[in-house]
Parts: sequence; C-alpha cells; structure tokens
Amino acid sequence: MSQKGLASVTTSPAPPDDQRPPSRRRPWTRAQRRAAAGHFVRGLAYGTGLAIASLVSYWIQRMV
Repeated sequence: MSQKGLASVTTSPAPPDDQRPPSRRRPWTRAQRRAAAGHFVRGLAYGTGLAIASLVSYWIQRMV
C-alpha cells in the first residue's frame, strides 16, 4: 500500500467565526436550553411550595 496520494491532499483553514454560515442547530439548542431552564425554575417553585405546605401542616399538627 502506498500513501502517495495522501501527501498532496490539503485542506483550507476553517473560516473565522464571524464568516461561518449560521448553524441550523443553534436555534434548536437555544430553545432547548430555555425550556430546560423553565422546567428547572418550575421544579424549584413546586419544591418550595411543597416544603412550605409540609412545614405549615407539621406546625398545625403540633399546635392541635
């Protein structure tokens, strides 16, 4: 096996970031991150509400 042809193959350097064509995945990724952040905040809110309700319930049981 000779590797004669491999030495002549050259690749051009990657263009700078400001000259690259826009990626199709960026809007999708951005939307997924936004959705994940929203779910995280919603989970925190539910968890906080559950903790407060539990503490109030415990406090009421101790008072009665």
